[in-house]
Amino acid sequence: MFIDRIILKLLTLLFLVQFANCKSQDYSFFPETIQKTAGYYNKGEYVKAMDFNINALKKYEKNGNKEGIVTIYTNIGFLLFSYNKLQESIAYLDKAKEEMGDDNNPLFSARIYSEYAKNYTRLGMLDKSNTFFDKAIQYTEEIPVEKQKKYLLFYIYTWKRLNFLAHPDSLRSIDRKALINLPSALTYTKIADRFIENNVRLDSAEYYLNKACSAPDRNFILVEGITLFSYGNLYAVKGDHEKTLHYYLKSLSTFKKGESKILIRKAYDSLSSVYSAMNNEKMAKEYLEKFKALNDSIKNEEKAAINIVINRLSEDEEREKQLEKNKMYFIISGLVILFLVSVYFIRRINLSKQLKNDRLLEEQTLKVLKLKKHLNDNSFDKVTQMAKEDSPFFLSYFKEVYPDFYEKLISHTPNLNDNDIRFCAYIKLNISNKEIAVFKNLTFRSVETTKYRLKKKLGLEVSTDLNKWINNL
Repeated sequence: MFIDRIILKLLTLLFLVQFANCKSQDYSFFPETIQKTAGYYNKGEYVKAMDFNINALKKYEKNGNKEGIVTIYTNIGFLLFSYNKLQESIAYLDKAKEEMGDDNNPLFSARIYSEYAKNYTRLGMLDKSNTFFDKAIQYTEEIPVEKQKKYLLFYIYTWKRLNFLAHPDSLRSIDRKALINLPSALTYTKIADRFIENNVRLDSAEYYLNKACSAPDRNFILVEGITLFSYGNLYAVKGDHEKTLHYYLKSLSTFKKGESKILIRKAYDSLSSVYSAMNNEKMAKEYLEKFKALNDSIKNEEKAAINIVINRLSEDEEREKQLEKNKMYFIISGLVILFLVSVYFIRRINLSKQLKNDRLLEEQTLKVLKLKKHLNDNSFDKVTQMAKEDSPFFLSYFKEVYPDFYEKLISHTPNLNDNDIRFCAYIKLNISNKEIAVFKNLTFRSVETTKYRLKKKLGLEVSTDLNKWINNL
């Protein structure tokens, strides 16, 4: 029969509607999207609430309206929490926080952190919930408009009290803070419900319900209905079925005026119970059937609303995957293009360097060849002159001028003596037999005999021309 958690489930809605009923200039920080979401939710039109937010989100995304996107993400997080879809709720709050970035708008931050905290309360993570509620309070304190601050603090403290239900002293402290910020009938009703639920100090419960009847928000239709319902709970504990029935019926009437399906459902359930206690099985069955029908309707609405946001999450996920694929494609394409361009320019640079090096090498080669030719011409003349003068340094100088020839000759026939090498040198220098005979003071016949012996020592065949063989070596 007790509706403490039901009150809390609707608290965000009531809180927002209260804002909407105030002067717009005082509460203009609450966008129309929040008020419409509250209106749809209050009537149990969950599909309309979710559709409205999804369509608004598309518009804000198209226009790049950052504040609108943050507000919608937070709204969806609130709706999903009320459907007990905590994981999805937190996912949308994460989106809101990410979208907000470094823009620490105190209102947006307070809303986001308070919704986070509510999820953690539901998950039983009370320490983390309190940490997030404290952050929400910290941001709320930064809101410059005093009335805005008071209403939001009331909202946060009212939710935070759930974390201290097992700690009466802390609970009383939180209730006092909530009443300081906003002396709401909802707070008085919750204090009364605590006594009623434990069946203690029922006079105190009645005292706080009477206080609720004089609270500033007492005339708000759903607040009035909740207060009447708590009166019904009080008399139910006292065992006065007639008064219990009276207050439950009055609360049902106000809930219907406020078009709150959730509270109507709770009233149906409680009326079925009280009629059963009064042994009126016909009416008990009638209200039980109403409860079941409305409960099924609400559950179907919740499922349909959840499907809308799940489809949106799936679309977002697919879009993100496609964006990642496109991003990867562009990265790979960019790297390939960069690689090809780099290869092209590297090849051009290398080709340019190669051409330049080739030109330099060609120029250097020509210079070397010219120098070598010049040196060879001079060396040839000098070594030839030394041979004809029969210089004792002839053979040493010849080896310096023609080192390759000397190495090949020695490799071919290692046992050649200096005289053999000297005659090979004469032939290499194209010195005739007659000239050799003159500067060596030999007969022409002796020169020929020496060459014949040299040919045999070199292991050449008879038909081989010695002069030609030496010049080709």
